[in-house]
Amino acid sequence: MGKKKVKIKIYYLSCTQPEECRKCLNVCEPAVFNLVFLDEDYHNPKIWRVVPVFTQLCTACNSCVEICPNNAITLKQ
Repeated sequence: MGKKKVKIKIYYLSCTQPEECRKCLNVCEPAVFNLVFLDEDYHNPKIWRVVPVFTQLCTACNSCVEICPNNAITLKQ
């Protein structure tokens, strides 16, 4: 029996300062998330996004959901 696929949703209207927070990145042992730029203007904090890049590594432990201070992450199996 195969591993169930996990869908990770980030609510970017709630995740407003990921470059300063980084809590989901730090708590995720499989390193599912990355912090990326959406533009080349490095001085604009609104261009930072936490992106679930390696979703196949997610174990659905919910650590990222629990630690997020803005309730910006949801997981579905």
